[in-house]
Amino acid sequence: AIASAASAGSSIVVEEFGDKFTQPKTKDFIAAMNRWGLDPKVKSMFFMMELGENLEKSGRNIGTLQLLTPRTLNLYHVLDAEKLVFTPATVDYLNERYGLDNDEDDYDYEDEYDEEEEEDGEDDGDDGEDDTPEAAE
Repeated sequence: AIASAASAGSSIVVEEFGDKFTQPKTKDFIAAMNRWGLDPKVKSMFFMMELGENLEKSGRNIGTLQLLTPRTLNLYHVLDAEKLVFTPATVDYLNERYGLDNDEDDYDYEDEYDEEEEEDGEDDGDDGEDDTPEAAE
């Protein structure tokens, strides 16, 4: 679901900003959203590694906002959000947790299937003969 949102252009990566909130102010959070081109009236999910107390308090008065960590991340919030906002640390976390290893990217599943057929002695139909059973008279 996250990959689909990313490819649809509804996700952005922003700098780490959790420690920038020295006091809880919703006005500061809305100003940050506006800097990133986000409308506070649009459902947004912010995925961060840690949520500081001031950050949570700054965002809790924005009804369209969800602040999530790896522990609270769930499919419902991902699908419900119109905009997904990540920090570089959360992108790294998702790639480590759910990304493919480089070795798996080049794996050819068709070759494995062909090898299994040859080992089992199955006919793959490529010998040019008609393998259709004849009708009984």
